[in-house]
Amino acid sequence: MERSISELLVDSISNQVDTVFGIPGTHTIYLYNEIRKASQEKRIRHVMPRLEYGGSIMADYYARLKENVGVFISVPGPGFTNALTGLAQAFTESSPLVLISANKEIRYKERRQLHDMYYFDAQLNIAREITKATFRITSPEMVGKVMEKAFRLSLSDRQGPVYIEVPSDLLQLKGEGEPLRASVSGEMVYPKEGEVKAASEFIKSCSKPLILAGYGSQKAGRELLSFAEELMIPVVTTIRGKGSLPEKHPLNLGILWDNINLWEFDCLIALGTSFNDIETFSWKINFPKRILHVDVDENVFNKSVIAEVTVKGNLKVTLPRIAESVGKKFAFSALKKGKGEDLSGRGKITHDLLSRVLDSNLGEDRIIIADAGTNQVMAFDISVQRPNSYFNPLVFNAMSSSIPAAIGAKIAFPEREVVAIIGDMGFQGCMAELITAKENNLNILVVLLEDGVQHILRLFQMTYHKSDFSTNVYPIDYSALVTSLGIKVISVERAEEMDYKVNTALDELKRGPVVLRVKIDPNSVPKRIIMQMKFK
Repeated sequence: MERSISELLVDSISNQVDTVFGIPGTHTIYLYNEIRKASQEKRIRHVMPRLEYGGSIMADYYARLKENVGVFISVPGPGFTNALTGLAQAFTESSPLVLISANKEIRYKERRQLHDMYYFDAQLNIAREITKATFRITSPEMVGKVMEKAFRLSLSDRQGPVYIEVPSDLLQLKGEGEPLRASVSGEMVYPKEGEVKAASEFIKSCSKPLILAGYGSQKAGRELLSFAEELMIPVVTTIRGKGSLPEKHPLNLGILWDNINLWEFDCLIALGTSFNDIETFSWKINFPKRILHVDVDENVFNKSVIAEVTVKGNLKVTLPRIAESVGKKFAFSALKKGKGEDLSGRGKITHDLLSRVLDSNLGEDRIIIADAGTNQVMAFDISVQRPNSYFNPLVFNAMSSSIPAAIGAKIAFPEREVVAIIGDMGFQGCMAELITAKENNLNILVVLLEDGVQHILRLFQMTYHKSDFSTNVYPIDYSALVTSLGIKVISVERAEEMDYKVNTALDELKRGPVVLRVKIDPNSVPKRIIMQMKFK
């Protein structure tokens, strides 16, 4: 039986995932008619963001939490370019996002059309720079094969985004094509035996090794836990690696910023980290001279630090092999972790107080998603106890991403507590996506840090130029705006109200999305920013 490209695309998507993100348009009218049918038949759920920027980020975070592909559908031209931020973020963060975009009509490709980017191949060429692969579907017979390749490649090591394009006049084209019939999984990179042997010999030669667990360790939390416990080696995490080992575990010494200069180690076992600038104080941390670096991406080896031994392999399959080959335990006594300074009291709310109160009151099964800016530094001190539960955009660092990211995460795990932390500048950039949360009854908690200023920007301008420019955030009535959307707002202005108001917000969260509006002292500076500036 002949079927259209649109039918085959929707069947392929629904056989892989339960949710698709996108914004319909005139170019995708035939495709969306098939999505409508699949939605009515309960074969797939469609989530429509307010802008493609937010939608591609939703699909990205859905993919990260679901450990499957995330699919976003856009119209050509501005829809495609709006989605590029999510595509580039997924490429940087190794997330299996699949962007499907229409293009203008191929039969008139030399003529100017609606949403025209002038060159017919423009979208394909742009996407090629920030994806693992690009495909253009021009016949029904291509659909099943392209979708299988795209999904498998996106999920395979190193994971990353894939771009698929269909000329809009071909979406209704019929033929004898077949859809993707069953979900696919990615392929892991297994380490070479020689590299495993070299790694085990390296570890056995150490007297006092230390594990550094990066963002790449998040999806190998169980294996990291077994590795650390079998060898009795303590762990520090990068900021983005927080939670890859439960933060309450006695072998977890905390984040790299706190610990690397406090104890003497003769070897570093770096797992799934690229040694980026923010997490290493711009590469000024004094690492042990002997380093073993394990990562699925060989392009990170010997760029920021020089490793004595490198192993290319997925941590889920590499760590058990190395541990078995080492076959010894190191002597390690758990170090007592300090409670930190007492931040309770009365008066204005500081970043450090807010992080402490959130950490104390949020549920154990929390998912934390920080935005760009001072709020993400504050979020360093909010702990998580499960892998793949802490997201801090320190590399690509897209402002206004945390609310759409939280929406994607909540759709992937509706039973878990999802918290987006965002400053007022970032909030103004994505507050429309609260409509998406309300429309889909997604009970995310948005912690809005309202202080009327871009903290880090102003601090750096004053430090280096003794003046600031364009750092103030235009004041608006956030409560009136958010309430008009039918979303509950809990406002807190004084330190002594913090615990009560946070718990009130968590109680309201049972009934729908909530914005916790926190009036931060404009002169507050998180202690970690001060630490970084002193280090420099």
